Amino acid sequence: MMNYKLLNRIFAGIVFTVSLIVFLITVQPSVSFWDCGEFIASSYALQVPHPPGTPFFLIVGRLFSMIPFAENIGLRVNLISVFSSAFTVMFLYLIAVMLIKSYRKKEPENLFDALTVYIPAAIGALSLSFSDTFWFNAVEAEVYASSTFFIAFVVWLMMKWNEKADQPDNEKYLLLIAYLIGLSTGVHLMAVLAIVPIVMVVVFRKYIDDEETLKKTAIIFVIHAAVVLVVAALMWAAQTSSTPPTPDEYKDIDKRFIVVLGAISVLIMAALYKKIFTKNSFYIPMILGGITLVVVYPGLVKYVPKLISITAGNDYVMDIIVSILLFAAVGYAVHWTAKNNKPTLNLVSKAFLLGLVGITTYAMIIIRANEEPPINMNSPKTFTELESYLNREQYGDFPTFKRRFSNEPHQMGIYTNYSSDLDFLWRYQMDHMFNRYLFWNYIGRVSTYQDSGVDWSDMYGIPFFIGLFGLFYHFRRDWKMASVFLVMFIFLGYLTAFYQNQQQPQPRERDYFYVGAFFVYSIWIALGMRGIIELMVEKFDKIKNLKPALGLVMAAGIIVVPVNMFHANYFEHDRSRNYVPWDYAYNLLQSAAPNAILFTNGDNDTFPLWYLQDVEGVRRDVRIANLSLLNTPWYIKQLKNTSPYGAEKVAMSLSDRDIDNLTVQRWEPVEMSIPVPPDVIKEFGVKDSAIIKTGKLTWLMKNPVQYGNVKAIRTQDLVVLDIIMQSKWKRPVYFAVTCSDDSKLGLDEYLRMEGMALRLVPDKSDAGSIEYINEPVMRKQLFDEPEGFSRDYRPGFKFRGLNDSTIFFDENHERLIQNYRNTFMRLAVHYLYSLKDSARTVETLDLMERKIPRNIVRVDNRILHDIARLYYAAGAYDKYEEIAKEVIETAKLKLKNNPRDYSSWNNPYDILLTHYENLKMYKEAVEVLNQLSMYLPYDESVKQLLNRYRRLAGVDTLEVK
Repeated sequence: MMNYKLLNRIFAGIVFTVSLIVFLITVQPSVSFWDCGEFIASSYALQVPHPPGTPFFLIVGRLFSMIPFAENIGLRVNLISVFSSAFTVMFLYLIAVMLIKSYRKKEPENLFDALTVYIPAAIGALSLSFSDTFWFNAVEAEVYASSTFFIAFVVWLMMKWNEKADQPDNEKYLLLIAYLIGLSTGVHLMAVLAIVPIVMVVVFRKYIDDEETLKKTAIIFVIHAAVVLVVAALMWAAQTSSTPPTPDEYKDIDKRFIVVLGAISVLIMAALYKKIFTKNSFYIPMILGGITLVVVYPGLVKYVPKLISITAGNDYVMDIIVSILLFAAVGYAVHWTAKNNKPTLNLVSKAFLLGLVGITTYAMIIIRANEEPPINMNSPKTFTELESYLNREQYGDFPTFKRRFSNEPHQMGIYTNYSSDLDFLWRYQMDHMFNRYLFWNYIGRVSTYQDSGVDWSDMYGIPFFIGLFGLFYHFRRDWKMASVFLVMFIFLGYLTAFYQNQQQPQPRERDYFYVGAFFVYSIWIALGMRGIIELMVEKFDKIKNLKPALGLVMAAGIIVVPVNMFHANYFEHDRSRNYVPWDYAYNLLQSAAPNAILFTNGDNDTFPLWYLQDVEGVRRDVRIANLSLLNTPWYIKQLKNTSPYGAEKVAMSLSDRDIDNLTVQRWEPVEMSIPVPPDVIKEFGVKDSAIIKTGKLTWLMKNPVQYGNVKAIRTQDLVVLDIIMQSKWKRPVYFAVTCSDDSKLGLDEYLRMEGMALRLVPDKSDAGSIEYINEPVMRKQLFDEPEGFSRDYRPGFKFRGLNDSTIFFDENHERLIQNYRNTFMRLAVHYLYSLKDSARTVETLDLMERKIPRNIVRVDNRILHDIARLYYAAGAYDKYEEIAKEVIETAKLKLKNNPRDYSSWNNPYDILLTHYENLKMYKEAVEVLNQLSMYLPYDESVKQLLNRYRRLAGVDTLEVK
C-alpha cells in the first residue's frame, strides 16, 4: 500500500528544494539598497537599528554571519531570507494540503487521487515562490521574508492543531503559536495579525455546536460591517478640505469617527444582542480575536515596557526586580489555574507567559544601546527611552481615520488631485497601494519604475483568476475555514493598508508590506486548481477514464502558473551578480579625503555606507552625518561624543543641553562668515581676493525652508553650520551629490567635486560652479578602477557589471547610477570649457559609454541630449550624429504625447530645434516651429525662428508676421 504521508512529505521537500535553489541562484551577493545595509551591519555587531527594532532578526543575523556559508558577510545574512522564504513556501504547500483534506474529510484513496491533492497544493506554493514581491524579499537581508515565515509557521500550526484538537496533548500547538507570535514581534509586527484567524479556528473547532446559528450571525456580522463602511464612506466623502489639517483638527476628526461608528455598532449589537451574544455566534471569535490581538499588540509589546518604566523608573536594579515580579505573577497564575482545575484559564496563562518570553528579545535593544555601538538609533538605554523607541515617536503621530493629513510640501497633491478623503482612500490608498500590488504579483507588472501599472501580457491574469476561483470554491466547500482565511487576507492586506494611512507620494513602492496577504492568495490558487479538478470530476462523472484529462489540467496548471511566473519574473529578480549597492557605497566613501565628515541625504547613500564601514572595515576614518537624522538630539550627541573604531569625534560648539533644545527657528537671510587663516589660504591656493583680503569666507545664508510666509531654518541646518564652523578647515567636510540644494546652506559656490561628493573649500571656481572640480582626483576616480578594493583612502571607482546586459537594473539603480554619469559629464565639461581640451572631453565621454552603456543602463533623454551637445562641441561629429538621432526620435515621441510641453527644462521643442540646427535638418525644424506657433501664436521669438528656418530650408520666402 502506498504511503501517502511519505509522498506528501516528498512533495513538500520538492517545493522547498526548488524554491531554495532558485533563491540561492538569484540572491544578492552582498549588501542591497534601502534598510538592508543597516540590518546587516546591526546583525553583525548586534547594534540598534531604526525603531521599533528587530532584535530577534539581529540575533539570528549574528548567528548567520558567523557561519561560513560564504566569504561575504552580507551574503551570509541575506541567506536568512533565502531559507525563511523556502520554508514559507513549504509551509504553504502543507497548509493547502491540510485545507483540502479538511473539507474532503478523507485521506487519498489511491496514488492518482493523492496527486490531485498534492500537485494543486504545489502549484499554489510555487506561485508564491515566483511572485514578484515574495521573490524580491527572498533574496535580501530585510525582515519581511522572516516575518512571512512566522505567518506561515503559525498558520501551519493552527491547521495542525485543528487536526489534533481532540487529542490530549493538542494544547502544545497553541502554546508554540503563542511563543512564536511573541518571538515574531522581534522581527516585524506582521505575524501578530494572524491572531484573529487563529482564535476563529479555535472557537470554531472547540466551542461551536450549532452551525446554522453561526452562519446566521456571520451574515449579521457582514451586514454590520457593511453599514459601518457605508457610514464611514459618507463621512470621508464629506472631508473635502483642500488645506492640510492641524494635529488638533485631525484628532477631532478621529474622535468623531470613533463616536459615530462606535455608536452605530453599539446600536446594532444592542438591537440584536439575543442573537449576537450566544455561544454559537460569529461575533464571539471576532471579539475574542480582537481582544487577544490587543493583548499582544500593543499590550505585550508596548504596555509591558511602559508598566516597567512607570513602576521602576530608569533604575536598572528596579527594572530587573519588576520584570522578575511580572514573570513570577504570570507563573503563579499558571500554577493556580492548574491547581484549581481551570483548564481554559491555565491555557491562557501559559500562552501569555510564553508570549512574554518571546518578547524578551527586546532586552537586547537596551543592553546593546548602553554599549554605544556605532549604529545606536534613538539610543534607548532605559525603559523610558525603549518605550519611546517602540512607539516610533521619532516619526511623529498620524491619524487613524483622517485620510489626507500631510503638510509636507511634496505631498500637497493629495488635496488638489482628489475630491475628498473617500476619493483618496479608494483611488490611492486601497487601489493604487494594495490592489495594484496584488495584480503585480498575479497578473503582471509593467516595469520596476515607481507607480508603474499592471501588465496583463505577463501572465494573462491566469494565476489571479485561479486564485479568485479558489476563494469562491473554498467558501462552497468549507465556509467556516474559508472565512478564516478571508479575514486573514483582509487583515494582512486592506486593513494593513488602512492602518498605515500612507500619503502620496511615497519614497518607494510599499508592496513588501502586504506579502502576508499574497501568501493567503497563493493558498487560494492551490484551492482553485483543486476546485477545477473537482468540478471536472463532478461534471464528467460518467466518463470512465478521466485521468488523462485531469493529468493534462494539472500539467497545464504547472505551466501557466509557476513556470509562467518564473519565466516572467526571473530576469528582474536575479541579483546574483548585482554589486551596484556595494560599489555605490564604496565609491561614495572613497570620494572623501582621510578623516572627513560626509553629509548624506537618505537611506541609499547612508545604510550601504554603514555596512561597508561596520562589516567590511572600509573607510572607518570617515564620519557619516545623515541630514535627516541630524534633526534628532540623540544622533547629534552621538556624532559629538562618540568615536567609533577610533574615528575622531565631530567637533561642535553646542553643549548636550543646547542640542536637546534645538528646534526649527525663524531665519531671515543673513551674511555669515567663516575665518580662513593664512596657512589655509596657502594650503588651498586660494585665489579669491575677497577671502585673501579679509581672511574670511563670507556668504549670504538664506532660509533653507519656508512654512507659508515664515522663513525658517531646521535643526539639521543649525548643526551643519556648527560642524562647518568648528571644523576650521582642519577636517575635510563633504556633501554627497545626493544632498538637496537647500541642505547646503547657500555654500554651493564653494563646493568642489571630488567624485560622488562635494568638498567645502575656501575658494570659488573661476569658471562658475558647474565645472568646479578637483581634476586630478576626479580623473583618478573615473579612470583608475581598481581590481579589488582598499579599506583606506584610495581614489578609484568600481563600476562592476554596469556594462553587462544580463544584469537587471531597476529604477532605483538607474537613478543612482545617473550620479556616475553626472560625474563623468562634469569632468568632460571641465576639459571642454576650462582646459579647452577636446580630446580629453571625448575620451571621458567614451569611457562613460564603455563603463555605463546607454543601451544597458537607461539614460533620460534630456541627459542624452546634453551628452550629444558635448560631443558636438568637442568636434566628435560622428558620435554626435549617432546620439542625436536617438535623442530626436525620443523627443518626437514625447512631443506627440505632450505637444504643450514647451516651457520645461530641455523640453522636446528645444531639443529638436538644437539638433535640427546642428544636423542642418531645416525642413524638420520648420515643422516643429509650425506646431509650436499653434500654441504660442503671438510669440515674436517663435516667429523669428520660423522665418529663419524657412529661409534656410528654402520652402517659403514669405515671412510670418
